[in-house]
Formats: sequence, C-alpha cells, structure tokens
Amino acid sequence: MYKRQIEGLPEKTEDTEPEIEEEVHEPLTKEEEEYLNEYLEGLTKTEKEMPEPSELFRKLAEGDALAQMQLAQYYLPHAARMAAKMNSRDIFLADLIQEANVGLLTALEEEEPAHKDETWLLGRIRFSIRQAVEEQSQQKFRDDYLVSKVEKLESAVKELTEDEEDGSLKFSIDELAVILDMDAEEIRDVLRLTGDDKD
Repeated sequence: MYKRQIEGLPEKTEDTEPEIEEEVHEPLTKEEEEYLNEYLEGLTKTEKEMPEPSELFRKLAEGDALAQMQLAQYYLPHAARMAAKMNSRDIFLADLIQEANVGLLTALEEEEPAHKDETWLLGRIRFSIRQAVEEQSQQKFRDDYLVSKVEKLESAVKELTEDEEDGSLKFSIDELAVILDMDAEEIRDVLRLTGDDKD
C-alpha cells in the first residue's frame, strides 16, 4: 500500500534512523589550516588531562557542575574539528568554530535528556553548525540578490542618461519603474541604499 510521505521529511522505519545527508564542505585554505592548528594546540593539552567522557557524563547526570565544565573543555577540540569538516565558503571558519562552541555549551546546560552521552552531544554540536551555515547562506543569498538589484538599477540609469550631452536627464521613480519593469517601492529601497533616493 502506498503511503504518502510528508514532503521534506526523511522516511523512517522502526528499525532504522533517517539517513543524515553528507555535508558538502569547502576545503580549508592554508590560512584556515594554520588557524585551526594553532587553535587546537592549546586545547589538546587539557583534553589529555581529562577523565574518561563516560565518567564525566555519569557525574553530569548527578548534577556535578565540575563535570559540566570538564566536558565542555574536553569537547572543544571535537567541536573545532567538526566545524572544520563542515567548513563553508559563506562563513569564516573562526565564526563557525564559535557557533560550534556555543552549541556545545548550550547542549550541556539543557535539562533533557536526563542521561546524556557523546553521540547525543556531538549531534547537538553538528546541528548548531548546520544551522549557522544555513543562516549565513540564506543571508548571503539575500545580500547577493540585493547587490544584483542595485547593479541592475545603476546600469539602467546610466544607459538612460549616458546619451545626453550634459548627463543631466532625470527620470522619476514611477518612470524608472515602468522602464525597468520593477516595483516603484523596490526602486526606492534600492536607491536609499545607494544614497540616490531623490525623486
């Protein structure tokens, strides 16, 4: 029997978890690799001095505040390496590592689940990184779209005025809207950004 699946949700059975799509990441530049290595250098020393994570998670479940702090320190290098693996051209590596760290600290402060473990914690860090990348990508798309609108408008105005001897030919916003097939309010928004918002 055909079962219609909600669009956008991965199919899930009782026996299997939904597959996580493989992240397409941007290779690190030489500068980013140097930054990552320097960043990790100071963290791995404390990582080696920590008790076993399983012991720390057990203490965390008992409400041990020191265990929470130690887990944060222990997983900072893991968060940085994960951020590097999920690197994106739309966000600086340093910012992505910071988002991973925020995800780590926030997760350790959450009340649920009562019994946390490494798999859960790494999943929460990965979620924070993905969210940061998606938000930055969407912002970049909006910025690029706006830039293209500005360029289109500036180019069109130049074409409409460059044939005049003194270059002083002016068009009203409404006239430009008709000529460029753009909404008048949209043209005003673009002109405000360029400082040319004069009718």
